[in-house]
Amino acid sequence: MILILSQAAMEPTTEEVMDWLEALGARSLRLNGDDLDSRAALRISVDGGEVALRVEDVAADGIALPLAEVGAVWFRRWMLDRRCEMADVLEAPTADDHKLHYDLRRHLVQESRKLSDFVFSLFAGLPWLSHPRRSRLDKLDVLRRAARAGLATPATLVTTEREELRRFAERCGGTVITKPIGDVDMFLDGERSHFLFTTALDAAAIAALPERFAPSLFQEKVEKAYELRVFYLAGEPPENYAMAIFSQSDPQTQTDFRRYNRERPNRTVPYRLPPATAERLRALLDDLGLETGSIDLLKAADGRQVFLEINPVGQFGMVSKPCNYGLEKKVAELLIRKESDGRRA
Repeated sequence: MILILSQAAMEPTTEEVMDWLEALGARSLRLNGDDLDSRAALRISVDGGEVALRVEDVAADGIALPLAEVGAVWFRRWMLDRRCEMADVLEAPTADDHKLHYDLRRHLVQESRKLSDFVFSLFAGLPWLSHPRRSRLDKLDVLRRAARAGLATPATLVTTEREELRRFAERCGGTVITKPIGDVDMFLDGERSHFLFTTALDAAAIAALPERFAPSLFQEKVEKAYELRVFYLAGEPPENYAMAIFSQSDPQTQTDFRRYNRERPNRTVPYRLPPATAERLRALLDDLGLETGSIDLLKAADGRQVFLEINPVGQFGMVSKPCNYGLEKKVAELLIRKESDGRRA
């Protein structure tokens, strides 16, 4: 049996892989991180060396996870730490309870992480496709390794000083971009959602910043012809599943294609990476120990292929469907091979 560790219900790409597993004669079972967060009735019993895990959804029959039957694990995604940010932990909070709120929510996050670590440890000796240990990369470390592998990378600065940023921007032609040092996040403010997008800063925007600010990441604004999204799947060349995104044709998506224009989507087409770029990407992926990953690059106006970042558990449906790559079936086939390898081990 193949265990799929997912984040939540209604993940179409995960469900399509499960459909392919069934069509190919494999058994699979899905455990959502949300199910371990009081959205379902959870029971984990540890009796000596034996562990039993049972999840009961309020709308369905309970599922006893057959731990002994699991032969391979796909780490798709897992629970989000930020789910605790909105938790009501005090019955009647006052204006002076901010720190107490923070400490209690931090405790909930730590409890969830420890529980997750235990669940992952139950399958430590099995083959995994992707792994939680490698699911969150250090963006700055990846840039350093990418440059070491021979890939072109944008000039990058992390600073807390407006004057240092101003000098950096001057060296970069006057305009830079800023984005999170870590993961892209979303913030809720009542009924409104706020997303962190890559944003351009010109001289006026930099001058409007305070003299000191929190450590922030800035990069040169590379003039691009188009963006590239590459999905890497273990055992296959990186150039197999690449897509060009013509985000420059729409002012809304020029700086960050994730500012999707739902009414007039960007044109996307299959793309063949140059052999030298593919070889350097493969060296980087091997260095990072990754078996899967969604890779962002761009084709600069001056002809360079510029590496931006990798998401080890990034979505691949957005590449698979437009380019007719059939990645959902290929992921299912790889999981079946891993399960077979696990039985022989």
